[in-house]
Amino acid sequence: MKYWDNLRNYFYKRNLAERVKNLHVKHNIINLNDAKTIGIVYDSTNPANDIVIADFAQQLRGQNKEVEILGFVNDKKIDSKSGVTVFNKKNLSWTLAPEDERVNKFADKPFDLLLGCFIGPNLPLEFITCISKARWRVGAYVESKTDCYDMMVNVSDKTDLSYLLQQTTYFLNQIKYDSK
Repeated sequence: MKYWDNLRNYFYKRNLAERVKNLHVKHNIINLNDAKTIGIVYDSTNPANDIVIADFAQQLRGQNKEVEILGFVNDKKIDSKSGVTVFNKKNLSWTLAPEDERVNKFADKPFDLLLGCFIGPNLPLEFITCISKARWRVGAYVESKTDCYDMMVNVSDKTDLSYLLQQTTYFLNQIKYDSK
């Protein structure tokens, strides 16, 4: 099994490197106040995450932000959820890279801000954050995944999505820059 995992990871990384090499995006720092379009990718396998993300997206929309959500469900049965675009294991290649037109359309959108709302390893969602054309990509800190994000939030050993969103919001609101 370890041999298979190593082989799959090798081709996953090779595929990702090829996609990133052809990606020409100018990443610019942005705070939450100035972001007008926000993309959210999250692990929708746990239904509790759906509620947390829906509430967070509603808060952002209340601030006149345009929010688009993409969820990954780690099974082959669920392929739709109300109010959220989802993809599942059927939409993955053998290397666990997403192969779905909805995912490609999402990744091609030039969001002001992309939020990777998942904690822990998730190759399909990591792939999307890496190939996204978003101006600024933010997610949970993992030392080996610094190439996926422009800003990372350390949540230590906490696995609560609400905590990640709270910390992300706090730090994005702290960003000050000269917008000239």
